[in-house]
Amino acid sequence: MKKNRKADIIVWGIVLGILFVLLLAYRLTAENGAYVQVRVAGTIQGQYTLGKDGTYEIAGKEQGKNLLVIKNGEAYIKEANCPDKLCVKQGSVRKVGESLICLPNEVVVEVIRDAVKDDAVDAVVK
Repeated sequence: MKKNRKADIIVWGIVLGILFVLLLAYRLTAENGAYVQVRVAGTIQGQYTLGKDGTYEIAGKEQGKNLLVIKNGEAYIKEANCPDKLCVKQGSVRKVGESLICLPNEVVVEVIRDAVKDDAVDAVVK
């Protein structure tokens, strides 16, 4: 019985060590974004630069409201009228691909590298 316990500790130690190395590698190599893109119910509602501090009210689904704050190159949701407030508790984002999500209001704020133009081509299909 003790051998199994010792083996379990070794395996968990190895798994946690690998996870730590992967997290560290991501943090060191992830690129800071230049913009955040706001989507409500899948539709782009706006894009804001991370280079300029500001506060923006986002009108979500069914009278939902989120208050997006951009400060010092990071974005976070300061206030929301959703019942669980999980989007407020998510903290701030600044790396490309990171996002803030408010499911009740159907709001997604994603960090992107470059601004997307409305008439830009998303994909080409042959």
